[in-house]
Amino acid sequence: MKSPLSTYNDYLDKNLIQVDDQQKSVIKEIDSFLSESLNKSSSIYLSIKKRKKLPRGIYLYGEAGVGKTMLMDICFNSINIEKKKRIHFQEFMIDIHNRLHEKRKSKNISDPLLSVGREVAAEIKFLCFDEFQIYDIADASIIERLFMILFEEKTIIISTSNLRPSDLYSDGLHRDRFLPFIKFLEDDCSVINLDTGKDYRKNRLIDVETYFSPLNDLSKKSIDQMFEKFSNGSPYSEKILFIKGRELKVERQALGCARFEFNDLCGKPLGAEDFLSIAREFDIIFIENIPKIPSEKRNEAKRFISLIDALYDNKNKVFITADGEPEELYTKGDSKFEFQRCISRLHEMRSKEYL
Repeated sequence: MKSPLSTYNDYLDKNLIQVDDQQKSVIKEIDSFLSESLNKSSSIYLSIKKRKKLPRGIYLYGEAGVGKTMLMDICFNSINIEKKKRIHFQEFMIDIHNRLHEKRKSKNISDPLLSVGREVAAEIKFLCFDEFQIYDIADASIIERLFMILFEEKTIIISTSNLRPSDLYSDGLHRDRFLPFIKFLEDDCSVINLDTGKDYRKNRLIDVETYFSPLNDLSKKSIDQMFEKFSNGSPYSEKILFIKGRELKVERQALGCARFEFNDLCGKPLGAEDFLSIAREFDIIFIENIPKIPSEKRNEAKRFISLIDALYDNKNKVFITADGEPEELYTKGDSKFEFQRCISRLHEMRSKEYL
């Protein structure tokens, strides 16, 4: 298996990514960390450990689009460890709380969190968190000890986040109780800021077509090519969004891009909160097979208006295949007047100025 650095260099050689000195510096640092951490019995590791405290994880933060997830994915795919897992942080914490709930039912378990931590560590030796963020007191109250247990059990953790550690849980309830975790994170992990000053996904969108119609083999091929380009050919994976206790499953997503059929979003009982969650979670949204909506499909029309409003307000980049130009999609029905705003926004979202 190749090292993360050699995989990154392969991406450069194949022109899959642009030369970026800071990205390369970061991948070198992570590559060195993983090399040391995965060879703990080596004389080199033992020599280094005597001279300095070695980090037990990586916390990589920076603005959206700078390449954090790409670098983490390169590491995950390059490292030859059987017990490894890449997961959205919120999804991971849902699983932790579910396990704790089950452990607390047993009178024979005096320390449920210790039991859960050791259980997870036995299952996972290389853990990659995407979008590390703390939203509620339930997570904030257990995260420090959970990390300590995982580190003690020799699990290596790489996290990506839009926030520096000191900004985590900034307005949270009883944040003073969370502050020790920030110090722990800074002391025990290598905290790296990836600040390229560029949003590669946005930069690559200039001068590309984003709206393909009518629905035919050409439009299907075109949107396939766009997804391949902006996801860097990464394989699909599933992601669960958690919206006030509900789960919204996104079945096709990769590297900040999410791909939906029209019926996935507008043919189901979804609302504004769902669309806003999707808009905030992903940078680029692909919506395929938008039909000409008949007048009796008023709910579908209203959902489509709400969806486009959410994506427009959040400044998402959107790729579409549709059975006609925006003004042809909904020509009569209860929501015809509201749909005029949707038509205007669909045209603007295709413009070079918007992109």
